Amino acid sequence: MKKAHLNSECKEDVYVELPTEAGESKDKIGKLRHWLYGFRPAAAAWENHYAGKLRDAKFVRGVATPVSFYCQEKDVSLVVHGDDFTFVGEDAGLDWAEAKMNAWFEVKVRARLGPDKKGDKEATLLGRVIRWDDWGISCEADPKHREMVLEALGLEEGSKSLVTPGSK
Repeated sequence: MKKAHLNSECKEDVYVELPTEAGESKDKIGKLRHWLYGFRPAAAAWENHYAGKLRDAKFVRGVATPVSFYCQEKDVSLVVHGDDFTFVGEDAGLDWAEAKMNAWFEVKVRARLGPDKKGDKEATLLGRVIRWDDWGISCEADPKHREMVLEALGLEEGSKSLVTPGSK
């Protein structure tokens, strides 16, 4: 999803100071019509917004995990994490779901993993590299995160591990 939290309508009376580039005097304020990214209610409004669209498309929300959905009619499952939507299903159901999402939101499809020649064999999702291999699906941490941890801790590629607590 692109610009997810900006899609949510602000149904409350929320007012903000106008930035100088608005060209208005300091005694004027603005009323939000849509939530701004970073506002605490923006995420909840976004969740209510997409959940309503999914419910209208005959998706049933999970009981144990309210960010999981299933459409029995199309046999398509879905898990949402913020603005990342991950669908599981056969091609016909995924085509239907993709068309729905494109009608509702500005969407970028990163990959569609699958066993056939047209299916992608690798994708990165939520900091994980997911691969479709001949023997099955594998998942591992994104190597970029490893590099970020090394840099944050001031370690180098050849740094040696420490098995037990100790000192130099």
